[in-house]
This record gives sequence, structure tokens and C-alpha cells, in this order.
Amino acid sequence: MASKAEGASKQAKISLFSSLRFKFALTMALFSGLLMVAVMVLLEQNFRESLLRENIEKGIGIARGVAFNAEDPMLTGDDLYLFSAITNATRSPSIRYAMIVDNELNIRASSDVSNVGGSYQLPATTVLVESNKDYKVNKLGGGGQTVYDLEVPIFTVADTPVKLGTIHLGLSTDLVNQEILAMRYRLTTLSILALIVGAIIAFALAGVSVRPVKALMKGVRAVGAGRLDTTIDIKRKDEIGVLTQAFNDMTESLRDKEFIKQTFERYVSKQLADRILKRKDEVQLGGEEMTITILFSDIRRFTSLAERLPARQVVDLLNDYFTQMIGVVIDHDGVVDKLMGDSVMALFGAPIPGKEDTINAIRCSLAMQKRLATFNKNRSDKGRPTLEMGIGLNTGPVIAGNIGSSERMEYTVIGDSVNIAARLQALAKPGEVLVSEATYQQVKDKVIATTLEPMTLKGKRIPVGVYRIDSLLEI
Repeated sequence: MASKAEGASKQAKISLFSSLRFKFALTMALFSGLLMVAVMVLLEQNFRESLLRENIEKGIGIARGVAFNAEDPMLTGDDLYLFSAITNATRSPSIRYAMIVDNELNIRASSDVSNVGGSYQLPATTVLVESNKDYKVNKLGGGGQTVYDLEVPIFTVADTPVKLGTIHLGLSTDLVNQEILAMRYRLTTLSILALIVGAIIAFALAGVSVRPVKALMKGVRAVGAGRLDTTIDIKRKDEIGVLTQAFNDMTESLRDKEFIKQTFERYVSKQLADRILKRKDEVQLGGEEMTITILFSDIRRFTSLAERLPARQVVDLLNDYFTQMIGVVIDHDGVVDKLMGDSVMALFGAPIPGKEDTINAIRCSLAMQKRLATFNKNRSDKGRPTLEMGIGLNTGPVIAGNIGSSERMEYTVIGDSVNIAARLQALAKPGEVLVSEATYQQVKDKVIATTLEPMTLKGKRIPVGVYRIDSLLEI
């Protein structure tokens, strides 16, 4: 009897691995594991897309801010401002590179100075991700890293906008990948803990544990369907509660990121762009010594003309005049430094020196006089008053840089060379281009000039050699 009872006992005894409780626990563990994998996959996918979209929208916001402020510098050739804007844009940790390209695909400004002056071209492996009238997003591969090229056009602010070029920002996915890895690590850790604890307590708390898991599954599906307002209201202090809180925290984070995305899509103001680009060390005061050619032009007898015309006509006349003159300066690689009343101050050789700065300044001066003649003919044909202009140039050392205060500054040049150019302009008769000895010596083999009597300029004790440029030599 004892032997049979013992045998029956052995047959009735179920090993731990064969018990229903173990199978249930194993099933629960497998179910929980699959559920958590689904949660991780869905959340990671949604989180990655949301983070990437957020970064793209931020990058587009930065690019739009640069594009909004790049109109005047593009028109005036203020490459220093363009470089400053590019530098500010690349201070964002997710921006790998930044550059401004004109309509001929010439790189005007770049975070990599070696690219300036080159031609912009996307790699052959580029994939277009998104395109509309406001921006383009291209995916660049290679090197084991993914970079998104964000392209935003630069337009003039007018009734009929004219495209001046484009701003390109290289958006790195490193920050997105880091956040995804951190999220994956947290979810993996929580999932492992939940599986271990769930397997242990499944014997007694299986029924209780199933309900929150189902609720979590429902929440995951809701998030996967795009309902980011989903929350799970479960008050527990175990692993399921921790996982639920992590889920709720993540959906809240996704909602915040979705809000940011929608805000950027709806409206990007100048103030917001300034806020994005603002940095404490944005611009430093100071300058560097450079040798450049300075051009001054001035309308003769403009004061008396302005007294005879209504204020509106004076403003319109100046705007038309400056439009023509600034265009000539830009065409000859000059930089308009200041517009002072009816005067123009232009720089050749600053902020970026070139090989033909001085002769370009001469060509520009003659072209300005020629353009003014055409301008006057058009006005004369319409019975409107015409203008006369004198131009003075000097070549010499200056201090070029940011002058002002931390609250208000501007790029300009200062020095005695500037004063000499201004004095020569004051001496120039209508239609004349006067240059100093220093300027003439650099271009004497390329121009036809008339030597004038040395002049004692205001503030100078030693007379300054003066030449009138008559024309360019045909070479």
C-alpha cells in the first residue's frame, strides 16, 4: 500500500516546469515581453519621427530666420553679415554645417570657409524627403551618418518677391539617435524589471496584472494611431506602475514636441527667429588692420534740389538713385558700408580681400558715372530733374571691424585713409573721379589719367598727389 501510494504520489506530483502556474507565468512573461517589445517599437518609431520632425522644423525655423535677415546683405553684398548669420546658425548643436548660396549656385558664405566661392552641389546619392514652395528637405547618406540638408529660399520683401538664393543647413541626426538610445535603455531596463517581477508574482496576482497590461496595450495602440493625448490612469507602485508612468511621461513629451512642431508650421516671426539665433557671444567688438580701397560718392547741389521738391519726391529720387549705385557697387565686388544722406561709402577689400580690389574700385567709379548718365537721360525724357555726382577714392590701411557697443554695433572702417577718400570726393567736380597717389600707383598701367596739382587736404600738412581718372585702358 505504501508502495502504491508513494507511486501515486510520484505520478501526481507535477514538476515546477510543468505546472499551470509556471505555464501561466511563462505565458505572462512572454506576453509581457512581446507587449513591451511592441511598446518599444511603436514608441521608438513615433518618438524618432517626432524628434526628427521637431529637429527639422527647428532647423527650418533657424534657416528662415537667417533667410529673413539675409535679404539686405545679399543685395548689398554684406558678406560679413552673411558669415555672422551662418556662424550663429551653426551654434545649434544639431547643425552640422550652414551655407548661403546665390542663384548661380555660388557659395556666398559657409561655416567651412574653404567652401566660399565654390559651387554648391548635392551628392548623387541624395534622396528628396520633402519639398514645397517654402523649403526642401534632402537626405544625405555616406560615412555611416545621416544628415538632412534643409534648403530655404531667400526672397526680397516686395509685392513680387524675387529669389536671391538659398540657405542650406546640414541637420545631424546624432542628437536624435542619442535620445532614442537613452529612451531604449530606459524602456529596456524597465521591461526587464517588469518581466522578472511579473514572473514571480504571476502565481498570485495574474488576474490583477492582466488588467493594467491590457490598458497599456490600449494606450500603445492609441499612440501608434496618433492620439498623443492618451494617458493611462493606473495608480500602482510596482513595475507595471513604473512602466505606465514612463509611458505617460513619454506621451506628454510627444505632445510637447508635437506642439512645437505645429507652432513652427503655423508661424515663424522675426522675434522668434531672433530668439532661436540669440547667443551671448554672438558678435565681438573690435577689428583688424587691412589695406583696402575706399570709395566716396556724393550728389552735387542736392540740398538746393531737395528744397525745391516735395519730401516724397526727394525720397523717391534718392531710392531710385541708390538702387542704381548700389547695384553697380555689388556688380564690382564692392561692399556698401554706409548711405549718408545723398552720399555712398563703399569698400573694396573688406571684409574679404581680393586680388583686384583697387582696379575694381576704379571700374566701379566709372561705371557709376556711366549709370548715372543713363539714369539722368531717363529722368530728363520724363521732364524730371537730373543729378550730378563726384567720386573720390583712396587706398591705404584702415581698421576694419565691429564698432559700437554690445547693444548696437555695425561693421565699418576707420582711419586716415578714409578721411583722404572723403576729402577727394569733396574736391571732385561733377562727373569726375579723383584718386590719390596711393590708388593711382596700383592701377597706373590700366587707366588713362590726368595728373592734377597736388592738393593740401583739410587736416593734412603734406600735399596729396591727385589724379583724375579719364578712362580704362583697353587690354
